[in-house]
Amino acid sequence: MPAASKAPATAAGGRPSVADILAMARAKNEPSSPPKAVAEAEKPTAKPAAAKPSAPKPPAATAAGRAGVQRDTASILAAARAAAKPGPVSKAEAPVRPAAAKPKPPAEKTVARAVPPKPTRPVTKVSSKAEGEDRRSFLEIATGSFMAIGFTALSVTGGLFSLGLARFFFPNVLAEPPSKFKVGAKDGFPSGKVETKFVAQYGVWVVNGDVQGLQQIYALKTVCTHLGCTPSWLEAEQKFKCPCHGSGFYKDGVNFEGPAPRPLERYAIRIADDGQLEVDKSRTFHEELGQWADPDSFVTV
Repeated sequence: MPAASKAPATAAGGRPSVADILAMARAKNEPSSPPKAVAEAEKPTAKPAAAKPSAPKPPAATAAGRAGVQRDTASILAAARAAAKPGPVSKAEAPVRPAAAKPKPPAEKTVARAVPPKPTRPVTKVSSKAEGEDRRSFLEIATGSFMAIGFTALSVTGGLFSLGLARFFFPNVLAEPPSKFKVGAKDGFPSGKVETKFVAQYGVWVVNGDVQGLQQIYALKTVCTHLGCTPSWLEAEQKFKCPCHGSGFYKDGVNFEGPAPRPLERYAIRIADDGQLEVDKSRTFHEELGQWADPDSFVTV
């Protein structure tokens, strides 16, 4: 063994190669080896060119080398790598490892769960958006209603104003009775009689009375000479009495009490062609002016 260890250093003439160092290390581990194999290993060999790494051989080839089969440097290195502790290797030389099987997840234990009671259906609340839309629609309807009412009232007011304005373009027409009308024959008015049936329609009293010792039929105007009220004939008192301010007039129309300043007025009266009395309201006669003496203001009985 000492002779074998020195031989490679002398043959190389210096520092032994890597292959020699590995061979010596391997020789120390092996119990015995044939002299031929050792002599083959001690021969100096030229440094082989860089060869492509070969796939590791199975353990059977390593055992055959140990049995005395001649091996080259590549097989020795491969065997050394296989026996030694793995070191840094290239990606190409790294052995392919089988993929680790994924652990199976543990089986879940089925646990009986209590079924909770079915909850009651909650009352659906109107969202704020829906409330806003409802409020907006209500305001639109209310505003539209108020505007419609306002425009309707404005239209009605404008129509009434137009009608009132148009009224001024037409003259006032009053349905007045005719100024001349017949009241009947003289025989229908006995002495001392005051006929009031023509007051409502014509505003006239037809009287058969004694005026200064002369029996006359005359027509008195039913208007108080104070402020224009309509006096009433009081048969029991035989006088005309104004209800407004208390003016009193005799049967012949002369004033005697109250604020009335003058007697009642007379209308013109005559006997028509048919023999009836005809009153003409277009003509009036005043006693203070001496017009009662006019024959047209009375009819003699």
